[in-house]
Amino acid sequence: MHIGHYISGAAHVGVIGWVLLGGAFQSEPPPMEVAGVSMVSTEEFNAILNAERAPFPETDVETPVAPELTEDSPALPSEEDTPVPTERPAETETIEPDTSPDLSDLTAPKPAEVTDDAPTLTPPTEEMAVLIPREIVRPTARPTNRVAPEPVAEPEPDTKVDDIVRETSTPDESAAESIEEPQEATAPEAASTEIVTEAKEQPPLAPKASLRPVVRPPSQASRPAASTPNVAAGADAAVAAALAEAAAAPSGPPLTSGEKDSMRVAVQNCWVVDVGSQASNVTVTVGFSLSQEGKVEGPVNLLSSEGGDQTSVNTAFQAARRAILRCQKGGYKLPIEKYDHWRDIEITFNPEKMRLK
Repeated sequence: MHIGHYISGAAHVGVIGWVLLGGAFQSEPPPMEVAGVSMVSTEEFNAILNAERAPFPETDVETPVAPELTEDSPALPSEEDTPVPTERPAETETIEPDTSPDLSDLTAPKPAEVTDDAPTLTPPTEEMAVLIPREIVRPTARPTNRVAPEPVAEPEPDTKVDDIVRETSTPDESAAESIEEPQEATAPEAASTEIVTEAKEQPPLAPKASLRPVVRPPSQASRPAASTPNVAAGADAAVAAALAEAAAAPSGPPLTSGEKDSMRVAVQNCWVVDVGSQASNVTVTVGFSLSQEGKVEGPVNLLSSEGGDQTSVNTAFQAARRAILRCQKGGYKLPIEKYDHWRDIEITFNPEKMRLK
C-alpha cells in the first residue's frame, strides 16, 4: 500500500485549499472612529471641575481676637456682703426634775424555792373508807294535792288546816269582863303552782349512808384451782360434726375437664411472668376459697414452691395472687350445682404449664 503517497497528497490538497479559500472566511475590520481633540489650559480645567463639584461649607473661620485691656479702664465698685441675720430659737422652759419617791430602801421579795423532787403522797390504806362529797341538791317541787296561784309551804304537823291563817291565842286573866275562848293555830293546806308527778321527782344524788370499805380479795394461792375444760375433746367433737355435715351434704357430679380448662384459661389470661427474672424458674401452688358467686373469699395462701430463693418465691406468689384476684371481676363462671367441688381450689403456677386441682 502507498500510505505515504496518500498522506502527502492530502497534505498538499489542504495547503492549496487554505491558500485559495483562506481569505473568504475572514471578516472585514470595523472602521476606526476618530474624535476631535482641543487643547485646554490648567485654569480652564480646574474651573470646569469646580463647577461640577457640590459646594462645601466653609470650615476656615477666623477666630476673634480678644481686645487688649488698658490701664486706664475704669474700676468696678466693690460692695461688701451684708450679713444674713440669724434668729435664735426661743428659750425653752426648763423641765423640773421628777420628784419620784426613793425606792432604794425597798428590797425585792425572795424567790420561792423550787425543788425538782415531787412531794411523796402517802397512799390511803386499804381499810380506809372513801367518803363521797355531798353535792348541792337543787330544790324541787314536792307533790301536793292542791294547786294554787302561789305556792304554800306545808304546815306543821300539829297545825289545823284552814283557809284563814290564825295564831294560837290564850285568854287574858286580868280582863274578867271579856270572856274569850282560846283559839288554835290554823294554816292553809300545802299547795304548788304545778302538778308534780312521780316522774319529776329527782332521785337523791348522794347515798344516805356511806359504803363499807372494800375488803382485800383473797390471794391467788388461797383460791381453789378452777377446773379446766377439755379443749381437745371439744375440738375433736367440732371437727367430727363438720365432717359429718360435709358427708351428708349432696356434692353433685365432679367438674369436667372442660370446666377445669375454662377456669385455668381465665386465670392464665391475667398471669404475667417476667421471663428474664429468677421468678420465671419458680413453681408455686396456691390455695383459696370461692363463694357461690364465684368470687374469692378470704386470703390467697401459698401452699408449696419449687426452685429459686425466697425472694423469687415471693415474687412468683405475688404474680399468681394478682392473677387470681384480677380475673375474678364479676365471679368465675362455674356451675352452681357443683359448688362443693370448686369451693376450695388449688392451682399450680408453673411457667412451663399450669395445672388446676
